[in-house]
Amino acid sequence: MRADYRLLKKRILEKSSEITDQALFASSAYADYQSRIAEGITRRYRTGVHVVMDWDERETAHVAYTNNITIHINAANTITSSFPTRLLKSLSLTGMTGHECGHMLFTDFTAAALYLQTLENGGFYPGEPTLSVSSHTSNYQELTEAFDQKAACLTLAKLAAQLINIFEDVYIEARMCQEYPGSIRQGINLNNDRFAEQIPSIQKQMDDNYQGFSIIANLFIQYCKAGDINNVTGYQGEYLDAFHECLTFVTDCIYETDPLKRFQAANEILVVLWDYIKPLIQSAKESDRSGNFDQFSDELSQTLDQQIVNGPPLSQKKGRPKNKKKAKISDSTLQKGRDEVQEILQEETGRIALEKTSDSSVGSHPGISYHFDYAGSGYETAAKDIQNVLTKLAKSLAELEYEEALSEELQKESHAIRYGNIHKGIHIHINRITQVPQHLIENYEAIAAPLLDISSRLQQSVKEILDKKRNGEKLNHLVYGRRLEPRNLYHNDGGYFSRTRLPGDPSELAVALLIDESGSMRSAARLPMANQTAIILYDFCRSLNIPITIYGHTEDDCDTVQLYSYAEYNSVDNQDRYRLMDMAPRSGNRDGAALRFVAEHLRKRPEELKLLILISDGQPAGTRYYGTDAEADLRAIKKEYHQKGIILFAAAIGSDKERIKRIYGDGFLDITDLNKLPKLLPQLITQYIT
Repeated sequence: MRADYRLLKKRILEKSSEITDQALFASSAYADYQSRIAEGITRRYRTGVHVVMDWDERETAHVAYTNNITIHINAANTITSSFPTRLLKSLSLTGMTGHECGHMLFTDFTAAALYLQTLENGGFYPGEPTLSVSSHTSNYQELTEAFDQKAACLTLAKLAAQLINIFEDVYIEARMCQEYPGSIRQGINLNNDRFAEQIPSIQKQMDDNYQGFSIIANLFIQYCKAGDINNVTGYQGEYLDAFHECLTFVTDCIYETDPLKRFQAANEILVVLWDYIKPLIQSAKESDRSGNFDQFSDELSQTLDQQIVNGPPLSQKKGRPKNKKKAKISDSTLQKGRDEVQEILQEETGRIALEKTSDSSVGSHPGISYHFDYAGSGYETAAKDIQNVLTKLAKSLAELEYEEALSEELQKESHAIRYGNIHKGIHIHINRITQVPQHLIENYEAIAAPLLDISSRLQQSVKEILDKKRNGEKLNHLVYGRRLEPRNLYHNDGGYFSRTRLPGDPSELAVALLIDESGSMRSAARLPMANQTAIILYDFCRSLNIPITIYGHTEDDCDTVQLYSYAEYNSVDNQDRYRLMDMAPRSGNRDGAALRFVAEHLRKRPEELKLLILISDGQPAGTRYYGTDAEADLRAIKKEYHQKGIILFAAAIGSDKERIKRIYGDGFLDITDLNKLPKLLPQLITQYIT
């Protein structure tokens, strides 16, 4: 099977159109893309940040979260899925990556944990609420009285966690938009715009029996994300009044670099909203008295998660942020960012614009403030990035399809070969890894460096010889030659002549390597040495553009010769070097069947010279395949394929050198010192290409 690269390119284009959103956004290629973004953002302060892409279409599934090392993003979340194009969906996911990186860089998780733990223990941190309005005196008194019962404290902390999560999200997103004004800012603003649209109106929340605390929390979220609230019905009432009363605390804290300001604002808001919190505290106390507090707490968490359109509360198990730098967030308007998002969304049709139906933004500086000194949109780059990921994924799928077809072709090739009566009834099975697992890649990277150095040094010596053959050279100090060199006469050594070697092309050569993987190869480090040789030889040949195929072989207990295709002449996925790491000592060795298959595989190559190398530890030892009959079979195979232009060498490892020499005659390589094997075979090849 020859690699048709024009057909492969066409198949890649076809695969691009077949790839679904799930296949794209949940792929390892896209996760790597988002991981590179995260690493680029956080590398000054931490290392090893990794993004994991999930696909969960359940309405209750998470959107995004981080454990401060790994970022998990659900690519099927309702926000991202609501966008009509892959580019917009990718920008949305990039915005979520940026959001979680913002928590890593700017959130003080330790301080947040201390704040919530203090509430759980019946106290305020960093200080008591300082409301001076007399109408809230009774609220403050009732709230502090609730500290007498643990269930009330835990419930109060659960509600406070919702507030500080809202405020912290606004703060970290403002910092991220300030420092990363390209696709990160666009993705964050895009998600915020959609978040705001998906929050029900005040009236709708009331009709659906939302808790009062949830309604007001949603007003905070919508105002912070969109600069306005969804009040399409023109509602005027207690929830809007409570929202306006808390608004000053919100706007004063969300851009402070000191998290204590946000904690203090949450303390003040707990007092203002006590009328909406009090029923929940009373229910907590009653459930505690009846022994059902755990059930009540779980149900309250589920209710808050369902009713409050925001991410989960901040974790209490994370360390302090690595980034201690302070930066004042400037007082530019949100409108510039919103205009940018609306421009991006022009390709999306059928959207209902968010209506401004409340006077909550009346004032000289309405809305949310960000720093938007424009430093390039990054929009075109985002489009190119997603196309690159799509092409990479399509290429992987097309290559995988090709490798599967190659495996089928090899199996058909084996069926067409006549193996001889001695192998009658024996089945030949070709094994080839179509999709290389990560552990083989990691194993290769762990051991390859010194082996590739050996290959590189051998290549250098060969390249010098090849260059001389291609370009010609002058040979001097010869006893006989075409030209007498007078300046050589004084040496008085007989080397008085010189001649010129004319330019010529190196001989075209194809190589096949067959490795015995019988159980006895596990002793004396034989197979590891053969594996190292294969790695060096493969790199050596590929670097010099010499076609090479590498096979391993064994015979199992079912009279089946198992051939392992590690490297193929026409492989296209550039993964063969990793497949070499799958070599292992296995069972018996029916050398003749394996040797005939590989020889026939090599014979079909168009190169003038064909070199087949067999690495073995000794005698053939298969089911009913041993002794003089097996040796005669191998001699016959060597003779047959020698007549067909194939040069065979057998490298014997171990104590059976005489037997192997008797079988292969002048094709025998004596490998007494295993350490010489990795260098010997490349040097052997050099003889045939120079």
